[in-house]
Amino acid sequence: MRKLLWTAAFLLPAALMASGHEAAAEGGTDFVPRLVNFLIFVGILWYFVAEPVKNFFTGRTAEIAERLEEVQRRLKETKQAKEDAQAAYEQALKTAEEIIESAKKESQLLAKKLDEQLKAELENLEKLQEEKMEVEKRQMVRKTVAEVLDELFKGDAIGMDEKKFVNLIMKKVA
Repeated sequence: MRKLLWTAAFLLPAALMASGHEAAAEGGTDFVPRLVNFLIFVGILWYFVAEPVKNFFTGRTAEIAERLEEVQRRLKETKQAKEDAQAAYEQALKTAEEIIESAKKESQLLAKKLDEQLKAELENLEKLQEEKMEVEKRQMVRKTVAEVLDELFKGDAIGMDEKKFVNLIMKKVA
């Protein structure tokens, strides 16, 4: 079939051209042979170029469609990533608020606990101070009594009356 087309394509213009010179010489036009030659040229061109052109445009269409799908897929992924990031951001804000609230409560509890410990420590220190003062007071009383008794035994205070004895003790205590 192809051989027949090739043969027709090469022989038909030659046959038309041979008869075309006579018509032009007689005063006619060579429009029909030129038209046939143009149609044969277009047919040959179509035969050789049509399939590659079709393949090119089909491939180009498929490539454009593939790129479009890829861009749409990336757009969806980007939107999803944005939504995920927004959700993570909101969750982080909530977590931060919870942490801040927890830290405030914890600091209040620690302050309260430290305040209670300080009060207890102050009370303990006051008790210790009072006990120390009591011990010092007793030691002073013992020391004073011992001095008074020493003076009584050393000197002539044994014959002293109570009034003098009380005055002597008062002098030592004061």
